[in-house]
Amino acid sequence: MACKITVIDMNANNFKKGRDYYINEFNQVLKLLIFSYEKMVKERKFDLKEWETFLRNILLKKLREHKSKFNLDHLNFYAEVEEINKDCTTAGFIDIHISNPMKILGKEDLFYAFECKRLDGGKSKNEEYINNGLIRFINGKYSKNMPLSGMIGFVQGFKKGNNMINLISDINHILNNSKEIKSTKKIIKHQINPKFEHSYYSQHNRNAKLPKIDLYHLFFDFVKK
Repeated sequence: MACKITVIDMNANNFKKGRDYYINEFNQVLKLLIFSYEKMVKERKFDLKEWETFLRNILLKKLREHKSKFNLDHLNFYAEVEEINKDCTTAGFIDIHISNPMKILGKEDLFYAFECKRLDGGKSKNEEYINNGLIRFINGKYSKNMPLSGMIGFVQGFKKGNNMINLISDINHILNNSKEIKSTKKIIKHQINPKFEHSYYSQHNRNAKLPKIDLYHLFFDFVKK
């Protein structure tokens, strides 16, 4: 049974025509991401000091291998795609860039973006998740023409005695105290796959008169595995 995503604000001009199509497709992408992570941890052991790029690359490889299982053969999956500002300077490099050449209506600026960050339970990595990750969607560096995108946390550790719940709480505390980010919904549980516990959702106002953005957060636990 398909898991329905409820998106509060879908006012991005280029998104209106295919709203339902893109919501359903994005939902399938989220399911594929979870499936690919589960394949990763079943097939090999990971050093808890593995770099973000290495984990991202293995995840991307799995996405390409298994996309047909989720009827996503038409999507292209890329890593480190450069985003360019109006003045032709580099805005940043999107960790996972997913485009749909068949339904994109000729618009290259319509794609699904996922930013990846390593988390070790410490404050500095949690701050990095917000201040050098999530903020890029808020200020329009990433996904300025899309009303939904995603964040992936590669969880490689917890503070002593803590768990995933504490980790999310700590990240929410940083988010709620941010002077740059105005959240209409904090990071809350959002079920995508009933067997996967660590999927979340948040919604935020954006800068430069951009509409609100819905962000879907997947926290992939490499500690237990």
